[in-house]
Amino acid sequence: MQKPTDYGNLFLDMNAFFASVEQQVRPELRGKPICIAPYVGNTGCCIARSYEAKDYGVTIMRVGDAKKLCPQIKIIEARPEIYVFYHRQILEVLECLNPCVEVKSIDEFNLKLTGLDRKKENAFKLAGKLKNAIREQVGDYLKCSIGISSSPWLSKVAGEIKKPDGLTAISLNQLPELYKKLKLTDLPGINLKMEAQLNRRKIKTASDFFNASLSNLSLWFGHPGRLWYFRLRGFGVDGFHSPAKSIGHSHVLAPEYRNKAAARRVLAKMAEKCAKRLRKKDLWTDSVRISISFLGGGYFSNYLKIGLVSDSSSISTAALSQYDQCQINKSPLKVSVTLFGLKQMQNAPISLFAEDEKSKRITQTLDQINDRWGDDTIYYATQFGTDEAAPNRIPFGNPGRLSF
Repeated sequence: MQKPTDYGNLFLDMNAFFASVEQQVRPELRGKPICIAPYVGNTGCCIARSYEAKDYGVTIMRVGDAKKLCPQIKIIEARPEIYVFYHRQILEVLECLNPCVEVKSIDEFNLKLTGLDRKKENAFKLAGKLKNAIREQVGDYLKCSIGISSSPWLSKVAGEIKKPDGLTAISLNQLPELYKKLKLTDLPGINLKMEAQLNRRKIKTASDFFNASLSNLSLWFGHPGRLWYFRLRGFGVDGFHSPAKSIGHSHVLAPEYRNKAAARRVLAKMAEKCAKRLRKKDLWTDSVRISISFLGGGYFSNYLKIGLVSDSSSISTAALSQYDQCQINKSPLKVSVTLFGLKQMQNAPISLFAEDEKSKRITQTLDQINDRWGDDTIYYATQFGTDEAAPNRIPFGNPGRLSF
């Protein structure tokens, strides 16, 4: 494993991106509390909000609750095509100043620093150029926070320290003091459920996590615990994945789920889990297969080729439509879902259909909520009543979307 150097990465995070884009294109919204929602009714969810709205305590919550906190808030229906347009404009600007740009999400980018740019003063100069170029060439109301450190993950930690429009560098010798100031949930990839898992191991703070021994983390969490040990010390251990050919999930049904209606709900849950694993690996799928084994014998399998997708709704719909074609009148014993035809997400096409884009945004919102509060905090109604079925198998994943 290559030893980390202090300033090898620059992580750029666009501040309140969706809300800022709306304020960029609609100057009358500038300086005002706004939130972005897939649906503007009171039951819609605030998936993004301006800093003015955040000052009133508006978080990821129902639109109706946001209005109670801030009666003057303006609710804006999400417009994915505009956010994608500005994302591409920002990417072009970044690539002009540094060709080693990795897109982490629609509003996050990691730049690998090389040569003289690894000197702190030069890294700061580059950061200033990036901020100015975005402001001058993309939008004067768009701000970003930048973190500079040894790895993408640690650079993201640095970028979170000062928002909005911040610039922070972290050297390796600053890490012990840094972690004393951070909570566990300040670390990218640690949500409340994961925090509880760590607390049970007497790891209460980020400093406790940092000071935990390699042997203990490996004993408690296996290989992912080992990765966390090195990640916290600035090693670039993320992003090294062997290409997957398929993603699947199978489950033997408990007796209470061995009927057609209950098994269907479990299958929907499994399809959503496969979809989330797909997104964790930055992949899309174009093929969904299901299979069912029955009590007393019998087997059903079907395969459906679909358009390139990664959202939970499309994948669940494909799986359930095949399930509904099964005519075997026996009690289901085991169900499985497998995704094939996997392709890298970065160059996947943007759909021209509004409903497809809306489904993607809903999926992203669900991911954000569940990443923050723990898996299955919110889920599709087709999975209702399956709390104990098809539990998670893998305790850790990539930073940003991790689960113990």
